[in-house]
Amino acid sequence: MILLSVYIILFVYLIYFIWITEPLFEKNKSERKPYYPFVSIIVSAKNEETNVKQLLNSLSKQNYPEEKYEIIIANDKSTDNTLQQLLHYQSTINNLKIINIEKIPSNWGSKKWAINKCINDSNGNIILQTDADCLHGENWIFEMAQPFQNYNIGFVSGPSYLGNKSSFWDLILKLESISQESFTYANSKKNLYISCTARNIAFRKSIFNEIDGYNGIHHIESGDDDLLLHKIATQTNCNIEYIANQKSVVKSDSPSTIKNLYLQRLRYASKGMLYYKLTTPKEVKIILPFIMIANFAAIIAIINFINYQSYFWIIPFLFKGLADIILINKYMESIKGNFQFLYFLILMVIHPFYIVIFGTIAPFTKVQWK
Repeated sequence: MILLSVYIILFVYLIYFIWITEPLFEKNKSERKPYYPFVSIIVSAKNEETNVKQLLNSLSKQNYPEEKYEIIIANDKSTDNTLQQLLHYQSTINNLKIINIEKIPSNWGSKKWAINKCINDSNGNIILQTDADCLHGENWIFEMAQPFQNYNIGFVSGPSYLGNKSSFWDLILKLESISQESFTYANSKKNLYISCTARNIAFRKSIFNEIDGYNGIHHIESGDDDLLLHKIATQTNCNIEYIANQKSVVKSDSPSTIKNLYLQRLRYASKGMLYYKLTTPKEVKIILPFIMIANFAAIIAIINFINYQSYFWIIPFLFKGLADIILINKYMESIKGNFQFLYFLILMVIHPFYIVIFGTIAPFTKVQWK
């Protein structure tokens, strides 16, 4: 009975992934004329003195008219030299604004308050949000701005992944983050808006104001990305677009220690239970539990294969592996990444344990933003 259940669950998983991957095989023939709206880049920086230089180097050397964008960075109560670093660069970067935050209201999450201050002080209707530890290609602003030629577009999510080095650790984490990116990207092509990452999102300021900003989620420490996406998806009629091309990719270094990785993943997964209390798209409330169940079924298949050495148990696990490899490989073609099969095989075994463990404990763990 258990074996049959595992077969059914993972076969449904395979069919579901084939269904969401199908649009990725279609060639995008649409061509847009160059579009240069005024863009406000916003960043919340807390204890980022080691990242300020590379961040501002990448943001100040964009192939985008300098008079058409501004950079607004909020120093979120940093205890290192982040503020001093920012002030140093402000003298050479004309379109850089700095907001120094010393106090945060008790009913606000720290990062959301910082971002909200940046948005309130911005001059652009297009808000482009990223993180302080990110690197951006020279065409990043241009690529993220293009979808807004369509006035019906209110929110745009771009590709982003961890792991900017070539060590075994970084390559595994890079592939893991790409697997999540590919999943959310493919679902978006079916108008299923699961998640996004604050490392690379853009939205109209008018849409942000229309939904009353972070009101209702302002007290939650994380969720300045996916919870905002869910508010926009459920409370407005605007269109949402996910883009995936090499020029729009944002990269970020992976956590340097196991402890930092653990805390980061707790933050990512901590909002799971909130999806059932907030204005979350109903499909998210169905899809995410199914993904948890499918990964649990994969764990059962792995353990039983090890115990009994029976190929009956490995076959359903291969259903999941086939589904994942089709999706990730197709997504990496879009961003012109290299699919490394060996690392995928390793990730294929450890990823179900990661999903189930963090998906189970994170909703019941109190987390802080740095």
